Amino acid sequence: MKTNSIPMTGPAKLAGRIPKGSELHFQPASLAEAEFVRLPHPRGGRCPISGISRSALIDLGVIVPGLIVRLRKPGAVRGACLLHTPTLREYLRKVREEQLTEGKA
Repeated sequence: MKTNSIPMTGPAKLAGRIPKGSELHFQPASLAEAEFVRLPHPRGGRCPISGISRSALIDLGVIVPGLIVRLRKPGAVRGACLLHTPTLREYLRKVREEQLTEGKA
């Protein structure tokens, strides 16, 4: 699957709270223009883009390369998981196109 080419000039745009220690690597952005968004809360949270649950997004991250980016400080046990929004949108469009072509066959 091809990913959108985003020019790497300056920090990446992130919707939501920026992870501690990564403030220099991200700049705040709205959901519409963000390159990354944090995964939803584990208890009942839903993706603000697709409405998919956190566990389904993590499962999807195994299937779709580059969908989830994990940030962790060296030696840290915990970290932050970010969702690459252009990859998610492209995957959803691809699935939709496959379903539309199946319906015509």
